[in-house]
Order: sequence, then structure tokens, then C-alpha cells
Amino acid sequence: MEIKKEDLSRKMGHIKELCNMMDPLTVLQGRKSDRVDYCDTEEGDNEDRERDDKKVRAVGDLDVGLISVTLHSGLAGIVTGVKRQSQVPANILQGVNTSSDMLLDVNTASDMLLGINTASDMLLDVNTAANNVTVSGDMKTVSLSEVIQSCPETPERFQSDHVLSARSFSSGRHYWEVEGSESGGWTVGMAYPSIDREGGQSRIGYNSKSWGLERLGNILYNARHDSKITFRLCHRLSSRRFGIYLDYEAGRLSFYELCEPIRHLHTFTATFTEPLHALFCVYENNTWLRI
Repeated sequence: MEIKKEDLSRKMGHIKELCNMMDPLTVLQGRKSDRVDYCDTEEGDNEDRERDDKKVRAVGDLDVGLISVTLHSGLAGIVTGVKRQSQVPANILQGVNTSSDMLLDVNTASDMLLGINTASDMLLDVNTAANNVTVSGDMKTVSLSEVIQSCPETPERFQSDHVLSARSFSSGRHYWEVEGSESGGWTVGMAYPSIDREGGQSRIGYNSKSWGLERLGNILYNARHDSKITFRLCHRLSSRRFGIYLDYEAGRLSFYELCEPIRHLHTFTATFTEPLHALFCVYENNTWLRI
């Protein structure tokens, strides 16, 4: 029990150190890098601390989006660890702060640390969902439907494969996560509400009004905007979860693979002129995306 207590305290201390050092102003004043890869972590007796120290040393190379994703994931891990200690007697965890609202609310903690809004309340807009996709009852999952539905045709509804989020963003910095099916083809990204709803111009990334990360098969990923591929990765990713970071005023839309360590995939840069909705596309059998 004492070992569990020490391990939990150490993890919390590491996250606190990272939070204290990863000040957004310091990051913005430092040297920026389009991509940071932490795969070559040193080995040693204190492997966890060396890995965290390496992230701290590289803070000048991090963009605010990557910091947000890293801190959000780290805080989530701490919360999970605390919840798993629920069977441990209270006296064992004496001196470990497990009652703080910030500790129990990862989204609030992330918002306070970097001024980034965690879009945990994002839902899908069924009024925009194409008749060949199904939206779950909690409005969080879209999947390709085996049966074509007969929803009324409206100007907002896509002709095929797509659905928009109900929420839009016209200012600020925002972060949310998406999980994709292990197989099949899908695309996730953002679009203006004025995007076409039918024809080739309605597909995410195939017009000037949308930006998307698409998955083709099991190992090919493309970042696409205005029908142009701006990034291509031919690799089997180790995670099905992705973090998406939007800085509206700065004109940045970034995608991250939520593996260990977190991997920056691509950042679009643009001058946004309309509110942005999250946009989801599924186009093969047994394919789904979940917010």
C-alpha cells in the first residue's frame, strides 16, 4: 500500500512540475517546431522521470496544441489512477490530494491551465446526417448504415456519408478527441456551415471550405484541403484515438495521434472566415467515428 501511495504521489508531482513549467507565454516565445518526436527516450533506473524531464527540456519546441493534448492526457491518467485506488483505505492516501474538483475534472483542469476549451459537450447534428449513416442515441457516434434511411430532405442534410457537429466555433482555442474504427475508411475534420451538401464538392477536404484527416484502408492517412493532399502517412498507427486542436484566431487546426508518446500528425494553417463545425465522414462497411 505504501508503494502505491508513493507511486501515486510521484505521478501527481510530475504532472504538477510539467504544468508549472509549460507556460503558454514561454512556449510562444521559444523556438517552434512543426513536429516533435519523443520516441528515443533514455533508459535508466528512473525511466518515468527521465521521460518527463525530456518533455520539459523540449518545451521550447512544443506548440500550444501539443501541450494541451499532452497535459489533458496526463491529467486523465492521474484521474484514472486515483479512481483505481478507491479500494485503498483513506489513511493510506493521507497527504495525497484526491478531493480537488480539478483533479476529478480533467476538462476543467485543462481549461484553467492553458485557456483552452475542452469541447466535451460536442454532439452530432442529426439534421445534417446523410440518409446512409446512423447517429447513436447519445449523439456521439456516427456509423455507416446498412439500410438507407428516409429522413426528410432539407438544405442542411448531406447527400451521403457525412454529418456535422451541432456546435460551432468562431473564436478561441478548443480541443476534443475522436475515436475511429479499427478498419474501414473515414475522415474527420472541420468545415464551414456553407459547405455544399451534395456532389463531389461536399466531401470533406475536397473543397476550400473544409479541412480533414482521412483514413484509407488500414495504413494510409492523408491530410486534405481544397482537393490537395498536404500530408501523407503510410503507417499502421498504434492508437485509434486522435486529438484535435483548433486555435481559431491563429488559424491553426492540428491533429494528434494519442499514443505514448503523443504524436503530432499535421497542422493546417488558414485564415478562417466563418464559424467552424466538426465534420465526420464514414464511407465503408463496419466503419464508425465516436466523439
